[in-house]
Formats: sequence, structure tokens, C-alpha cells
Amino acid sequence: MTVQSIEPVQGSHGLRSTRQVSLSEGAGPLKLIKSVLAMSIVVACGVVSGCQSDVDGIAKNVKTNDIKAPSSEVEENFGETGAEITLLLPKGTTGIYEGAARDVRDGAGLGVGELGGNQVFVKVVDVASGAPAAATAVSEARARGSVMLVSYASPAVTSAIAAVPADQRPALLNLGVPVPPTSGNVYNFVSDEIDSAIEGVQAASASGHKKVLVFAQSDFPAADEARLAGAIQVGGGTYLGLARYDLTDAAAADAVKRAGANLQNADTVLVLGKTVITTTIAGAVKASGKTNVTFVGTSAWPPQTYTDPSVAGTVIAMVEPEGATMIADRYQRHYKRTLSTDAAYSYDAVAVVSGIVRTKGPEGMNAQNLTSKVGFRGVTGLFRLTPAGTVERKMSLYSLNGGKLSLLGATPASF
Repeated sequence: MTVQSIEPVQGSHGLRSTRQVSLSEGAGPLKLIKSVLAMSIVVACGVVSGCQSDVDGIAKNVKTNDIKAPSSEVEENFGETGAEITLLLPKGTTGIYEGAARDVRDGAGLGVGELGGNQVFVKVVDVASGAPAAATAVSEARARGSVMLVSYASPAVTSAIAAVPADQRPALLNLGVPVPPTSGNVYNFVSDEIDSAIEGVQAASASGHKKVLVFAQSDFPAADEARLAGAIQVGGGTYLGLARYDLTDAAAADAVKRAGANLQNADTVLVLGKTVITTTIAGAVKASGKTNVTFVGTSAWPPQTYTDPSVAGTVIAMVEPEGATMIADRYQRHYKRTLSTDAAYSYDAVAVVSGIVRTKGPEGMNAQNLTSKVGFRGVTGLFRLTPAGTVERKMSLYSLNGGKLSLLGATPASF
């Protein structure tokens, strides 16, 4: 088995610069999870040892020169020669690329500077005018011979691009909100909180904790609930339902009280959310007297939640935090700000195209190579694209101990 590497050096991605890797024993369900992980690692090593490694060697072409971004008031190109990657971004109301769009642009610029090797370049195109402008941009990109569209735009704009028949446009990597791959050769590139939740629940299930009760913010989409419930059931677990909570301590505690009947049957509690109210949920569950339960958090939890005693022992699956440090310093030096998740995804999108063009030529930018089952390893971890238009991204498993992330099981070396 081979894994195509698209990284400057070995590692995978996360935007926290440090991590604690102590393997101190937790209590109860964590011991079972560690035992299962240890067995899995032994089996994986046995399989990998008989495989041939074939890292694609992009690391050899890394450059350390400064990447100077042109003004976003003019048409922008990063690089000058090779196959075109068309980056579709909306300018802000001030007429320049702002916020996340700026991060995506600069992540792509860094990727071309370090990995392009004069074989790919990025052309940045403004699609702030909406779907009609995007359709024109796609048509012009195809006429220029672009090999890849990379979009960070509104769902409506990206959906309009995705709806263009696959034989009338380059493949599309979407860095924004997922859209339906209605016409094929469309790939949603970004992993989300649900991906993290599913991996965490699967780890709990492997230890024998299969009855899952979920807590989520009141605005949690029904489509995401269906996706999560389906994944739990496919993994052999029992989905006990979802309890919604509002963003106050009193409302969160009340949500736990209202879920009392399901809570009594649960052996796993998954808490979704992006605020410190997640700790209130965990605390209320523990205060209810419920024992022998595995708590699962997600990568969306803010770091300030980690130090709350109520979440000690919680299991969280996320991309390893060390990968981003490979490019974070250079990004800071070139662009004078901290590397963001959006910039890291953009860097890897360019790296995927660069790797395929370098090894297969521009004509190799096809669905077969993009959806290679061996996948890619970049600063956002080990991942692969699927014909269904999704991304599968391997994560590491951590527990919260002493207010820090403690590694339970590292990201697998391959799929």
C-alpha cells in the first residue's frame, strides 16, 4: 500500500502548536479504548510492514523564499508557468479579499511557492458578483486549459459551479460549506465537527460502549443529525437520540434533565458544540449520578474548555496538532498573521494538484487519480477523496487529562 505524500516533511495537520503525548492511564472506559487502540496499532503495523513505501517526493522541491502576495485590487497570479489552478474567491465590500477568503488566497500562494516547482500556478478570480460571474469564470478557466477549480465561495455560488456538467469544466475542490456533487468530479475538501464526532464515537464503540446519546446546540441542522445517526448505526452502535440545548448554563442543565430517560440507557455521551457551554452539559451529566459512561467531545470545542474539571477524561478525535507547525512559521513570516484552518486547507488543495501534475502530468488530473484509495498526506493530515464527493480524513484520538490533550492513538500511517 502506498500513500501519496504532499507534505514538506512528515506529519499531519492541526492548528494548535503544542500537544501533550503522555499515555497516562485513564479510568473506566478509557482503559478499554486504549487496549483496543493498542491492538489496532499492532495489526496495522503488521500489515504495513509488508507494503512498499512510495512517497512522492514533493519535499525535495520545497522552497524557502518569501512569498509576496500581489495587491488584491488587481488580477492575481501566484507563479507564472505550468498548469493553471483557478482559485474562485469573493472579494469583500471594500473590493479586496478579506477574512477567510484572504487566508485561502495566501495559503494557496504559499503552497505554490513551496510545492509548485514551476509546474503549476494559481490564478485568483473574483466571484463576488454571484453565480453568473462564477459560470463565466468557469467557462474562461476551461478555455485557458485550467486543470482544477478551487472554490471558497457561498454555497449558492459553489453549487452553481458544481452543477456545470463535469465534461464542461475542470474538477472542483470545494473549501467552503459542502455542496451536492450533482454533476460529478466535485470534491468537498473540508472535514467538520461531525467527522470528529463520528471518529470519537467509533473509538468508544470499539471499547464496548455502543449506546450513544447526543447533545447539540439548538440550531444543529437536521441533516447533520441524520448523518451522525446513520454513522453510529452503521458502526454497530445504538443511537438514543439528540437533546438540544440553548447557550446558557441554565438551559444546558435543563436539557440534561429533560434527557434523563435516554441518559439512563446510554453508555456514551457525545457533546457537540463550539462554546464553553459544552462543559456545563458534561458537568450536569456527572451531577445526575450517571456512571460508567464515556464522554466524547469534538474538535470544535474551544481550547479553554479543556481545563474545566467536568470534562476530564473526555475523548476527542482530531487531526494531529503538529502538522500545521510545518508551515505556520513560514506563513507568519510571509503574511504577518497566524496560520488559519482555511489557509491550511488551501495549501493542501494546491499540494494535491502539484503532486499529481508533477508525477502524472496535467493530463493526470482526472477522477481516477484524485480518488486514489491510498490517499494523500498533507498538513491537514492523511486524507483521500471519494467518488461520492466527500473527504475521508484520518484523525488521532486524545483524552483530556490535566487540562491538556493526551494522545491515546496516533493517526494511522495509511488507509
